[in-house]
Amino acid sequence: MATDTDYCLFGEVLKTFGTNGELLVKINKNVTDEKNEGPVFVEIDGLPVPFYFKLFERRGQRAKVIFENMESETLAAELVGKKILFPNSSVTDSEAVSELQELVGFTVSDKKHGTLGTVIYVYEFPGNPCLEIDSSEEKLIIPLNGVKRCDHAKKLIHTEIPEGLVELYSRQ
Repeated sequence: MATDTDYCLFGEVLKTFGTNGELLVKINKNVTDEKNEGPVFVEIDGLPVPFYFKLFERRGQRAKVIFENMESETLAAELVGKKILFPNSSVTDSEAVSELQELVGFTVSDKKHGTLGTVIYVYEFPGNPCLEIDSSEEKLIIPLNGVKRCDHAKKLIHTEIPEGLVELYSRQ
């Protein structure tokens, strides 16, 4: 399920509206500005799935929308009753990017495997940022959710990497 800290409620799909994939959306009363530059996320089976607006016509607290690649009534009907979310904007994208990029050059130490190497790149996959680590034997990519503690003064990241992930890389 999408967490409240990651996403804000944009609205909810009320019903289909026509035969070309149009949807009628009730917009959350706290939304004052539409986010048309990037994706919005529709919560499907508890997971945020990205969609881009092809059409967005606001009418007070409601809007007529069409999502890209959802241009039939049948496809649109699958979204009726679903929540529409957008990324929480409490931190600007540039601030979030700079914070993650600060980890480049940090040494990574794992609870089970000891020192793994140095962070050489941060992949900012939506919902699953990852660190690329240059170790003496190979390059590893680990999810950021494996990070348990970060010591900025010592430039050290303490992790608990999911079971089997390091071994998976060493078999290649």
